[in-house]
Parts: sequence; C-alpha cells; structure tokens
Amino acid sequence: MKKMLLFLLFLSVLLFADNEKKVTLQLNWLDQFQFAGYYIAKEKGFYKEVGLDVDIKEFKPNIDLIDEIKTQKADFAIGRSSLLIEKINGEDIIALGAIFQKSPLMLLVKKSSNIRNVKDLKNKKIMITPDAAFSASLLAMLSANGLSKSDFILQKHSFNINDLINGNTDAMASYMSNEPIILKDKDIKYKIFHPKDYGFDFYSDILFTSSKFIKNNPKLTKDFYEASIKGWKYAFENKAETAEIIYKKYNTQNKSYIYLIKEGEILEKLAQINGEEIGHLDKEKLKNIVNVFKLFGLVKNDINMDDFIYDENPHKTMSVEISDNEQKMIVISLVALIVFFIVIIYFYSKNRQLKELLHTVINSTDDLISYKDNKLRYLGCNRSFEKFCLKKESEIIGKSDFELFKKEFADTFYYNDVKVLTRNKIIINHEWVFVGNEKKYFQTKKMPFKYKKGKKEGVLGISRDITELHMIHEKLKEQAYRDELTNIYNRKAFNERIEEKFDLYKRYKSKFCIAMYDIDDFKNINDSYGHDIGDKVLIEITKEVKQTIRKTDLIFRIGGEEFIIILPKTSIDEGFNVIEKVREKVTTLNIIENKKITISIGITEVKEEDTQISIYERVDKLMYVSKHEGKNKTSRD
Repeated sequence: MKKMLLFLLFLSVLLFADNEKKVTLQLNWLDQFQFAGYYIAKEKGFYKEVGLDVDIKEFKPNIDLIDEIKTQKADFAIGRSSLLIEKINGEDIIALGAIFQKSPLMLLVKKSSNIRNVKDLKNKKIMITPDAAFSASLLAMLSANGLSKSDFILQKHSFNINDLINGNTDAMASYMSNEPIILKDKDIKYKIFHPKDYGFDFYSDILFTSSKFIKNNPKLTKDFYEASIKGWKYAFENKAETAEIIYKKYNTQNKSYIYLIKEGEILEKLAQINGEEIGHLDKEKLKNIVNVFKLFGLVKNDINMDDFIYDENPHKTMSVEISDNEQKMIVISLVALIVFFIVIIYFYSKNRQLKELLHTVINSTDDLISYKDNKLRYLGCNRSFEKFCLKKESEIIGKSDFELFKKEFADTFYYNDVKVLTRNKIIINHEWVFVGNEKKYFQTKKMPFKYKKGKKEGVLGISRDITELHMIHEKLKEQAYRDELTNIYNRKAFNERIEEKFDLYKRYKSKFCIAMYDIDDFKNINDSYGHDIGDKVLIEITKEVKQTIRKTDLIFRIGGEEFIIILPKTSIDEGFNVIEKVREKVTTLNIIENKKITISIGITEVKEEDTQISIYERVDKLMYVSKHEGKNKTSRD
C-alpha cells in the first residue's frame, strides 16, 4: 500500500511537471544584475504562475543570438538596437520590449586626464569594439564632434579596466553599470561621455523572438513577456533581495553583494525614464537609430516599425482616435509656439534697432514671454506676462521669482532656470498654476540666451496655456481605459486596479472582494434577437449594476458578456450581500418582452497566498459553479 501511494505521488508530480511549458531564454552576456528581471520571474514563480518552466542560458563565445532563435535552440533572446539591422536585412525578428530605455554604453575617461570634452579625444587612444553595429552610437557621438576614425587611435578592446587606470588607453567604451563602479571603489575619479547627451539615444537589452514563434504561441509569448516585466518591476523595487538571489545563484563572475546592489541602482535609472513603462519601444526613437545606422553605411533601407514591434508592447496601448478639430488644435498650437521661439531667437541675434519690432511681436501673443539675467532677475517681459503677474513691466524688471510669486511656484521656476543655465540647453516642463481663481495648465519652454553683446547668459522663457489641450489628452487617456459599448472600465483598467489592490493588501492588509458575473444564455439572445438587442442587454444590465453597487465599488467589462466588480475594504459576507442585490435587481429588468434575463455570479475574498492570477482563476471557477448549478445564482467560497 505504501509503495502504491509513493508511486501515485511520483506520477502526480510528473503529470504536474508536464503541464508547464518548457521555454528557453538566451542572454547576451554573463550573469549579472543586467538580467535581474528574468531571474526574479523564475525564482519568485511568476513564470510558473502562467504555466512556464523557463531555462535561462548564459552567453557563451561564438553564440549567434539570431541563429539561436532561427534554429529554435532558444525561444526568446536578448539583443541590442542592432536588431534593426538584422530586421532590415530580412531576418524574422519581433522586438517584444526594451528593458533599458537608455543604453548603458558610453565612453569613460579618467578625470585626471586633460580630456574635458569629446573634441579633446582627437589624437587620443580609444578602446572600442570592432563591431560597428554595436558601437554605432559612440562613433556617431565622435563624428558629431568633428572626429572621424582617422582623428583618433582605435584600439582593440581588452575589456580590462586596468588599461584605462594605467594609461594604456585614454578612453574606453564601457557600461555605466560596470566599470564606473570599479573606479569608484578604487577612489579613481572619472568622466563619462554618453551618446544620449549628443542626441544619439539607443535602446539596450531588447527582448526578442520571431513572428513565427509568436504566431504559433500567442498566449505563451504574452504570458512570458508580462511575467518578465513583472519580474523587472519586482527586481527594481526589491534590489537588496534581488542582489542576494543573484549573488547566491547567478554569479559566475563572482561579483560582490554590494557591487550587485550598486549595479541595480544604476540600471533602474536606465530602465525607467520619463515615466515610461518598462519595455516601452518608441517608433520615432527607433527610426532615429536606423538613421544612425544609415550614416555609417550599415543599412540602406527603412522598415515599417509596426512589423518590428510586438503588438502587446506598451507603445500601442494608447491607440485612440482624435477628431479632425482636435488634431488641428494640437497642430496649430505647437506650430505657433515653435514660430514664436524662432522669431524671438532671430530678433535677439540682431542689433538694438530691431527691439521695437521685437516688442511688437512678443506683445501680440497670448503666450507669457519673459527673460532674465544670469542672476535670474527679470530683464523684461511681454504684456501677457504683465497680466499674469498683475504688475507692470517696470515693477517686474530687476526682481526675482521669489519677490513676485508664492514660494511653491518660485521654487519650481528657480529649479528649472538653474537647470537651463547649468546644462546649457532647452528644457520643457508642464505645471498647474492658479491665475486669479482659475486653475490653468501651462507648457513652459526655457532656453539660455546671450545678453549685453553676448557676454553673459540668461534665461528666456515662453509659457503657453494648454489647459484645453491637456483636457483633450486626459479625455483620450480615459477613453483608452473605457469599454466603448458600456462606457465602464475595460480589462486594461482592471489589470491596473487589481494590482493596486494587491499592493494595498500586502502593505496594509486592506482586504477586498472581487465578483465575476456572466449573462446567462447570452449567445442565444444574440442568435435569436440580433446583436443590436444583445448590445442593448449589455448596456441596460450595466446601468442597473452601477446603480446597485456602492460608490466605492468598481465595475469592469473584461470581454464579451463577462464583467468583474472589485469591492474594496469588504469582507466576503458584506460582498455577498451586495452582489445578491445585483443579481436580484437584474431579474426585474424588462429589456426584452416576455424574456427573463439572469446572471450567474462568483465572489471571493482575497487570501494571504493569493496572486492576481490565482484570485482571478478562483472567482472564474465560482462563476461557472453558478452556471452548472442552474444559473441565476451567486456562488462564494
């Protein structure tokens, strides 16, 4: 009997293992924090939750990443922006997402050298890998500063930081997350020249596969991508824990625990820039990268970026329509702002005889225009700025923002002005400001400009009231989270809200319930009465449910005739009472003459061991219990 039980246990383990789909991920370098998200997704069970058993393969010499995908030795791989070259050359490549929005690749020099800027690298020794596709951003940066390959001594890369320390080279192509940490630990001061600061902004660590694989495995691909992104979010939110996991299990380079934490801190800044979601791919940015590759003769043709970027990538999640009037308003506004900037720059480059004409131009616009000296005191402004300050220009000139505005606004203005002067470039920001009793949303552009015959540099600013445009944008954003038919939240909104609820539960034990309901025999309604009536049923039931649930409860249409209700701060008993009222109310509706319409519901309360997937699967099963037990019923656990 004992042997039989052991055999059955062994058999069940085998059957369970078979349910997990084997997946292989090929890395493009050795184990380190650079791949933390994938390790975490594996170690924390994020892959397992979606039925995946992922094998993460460390990079080895002579591995061709594209070939690994083509020959199906790997299902997914990590590549660089040079994947665009392969795509243009006909390879079957689909980019799922870019983990690092800004490439860590840069040129590193010792601060003790006499190299103060990129131009100072002329006739210097530079270590760059011979792979032109890999080093294109560095070469473009050098080229933009007037340096061709004949202007410096190109050395074979030794990948040994001691060559820079000992003076065997003057500059070295390095990763921000690697060599600078070593130099800092050795108390050696350094300087970085990053291509992004010169307009050459590349992605790094692009997760990719083939269109053939996606076509044959659409759900697996989506599950793998989402679980990986979840792993990356966890890794950055828990860097100490992640570093410990890598230190113990993924540390072929024998990096120290502290080193791994520092690496994670640097990489987090490269992954999450300007609020973009991890993995985001921007078509315009990719086109600019292709243009750099063209500059060095690596490619000749363009590609349709929609054929390169995965459909589920965040770049497509805000695909919404804008009316013709809204498009015109946006275009006119932006063009006008650009024109005024050009006019101002032009006139400031001329002599004093043009000042009168300049004042005529800047006083004819509703935009707020002002200019300050290098001590950030006002030199002048236009009439619109006078109205904004409720003061005349003579009362404004010579004063600082702290003498004109509330401290909270003055602090912001001062911070942005200092940034303009120290970085010597245009900055754009957005802010809400009270104008009288009315709240306005302004877009402000600030730039450095020369005054007193070009000897000193101050700040020129233009602010435009874009409240109406902002409201349009917010409306479009809201539409992206709304179901078009019922005008309630959609599945995308549910995924974000349920994640928020789990965060609150983990931090503060803020319990909640979720309920799922499905309209009984909805297919028969569509088949018998037509889809217009079917749509009417969906709309009318949704209206009734919204009126019946509490104000704090949230309703989502997650597909077809299936809906979910989140009930915050609610126990299962309280939630059951609310949902039963919903079910009973629906039975009283008279949407189709002589036809009673009912719904089947499942409801559950969050549990300690729950995940977003487990609670969804449980409530889905409870709903189908109601279906199988005669419909028009609420099942709970």
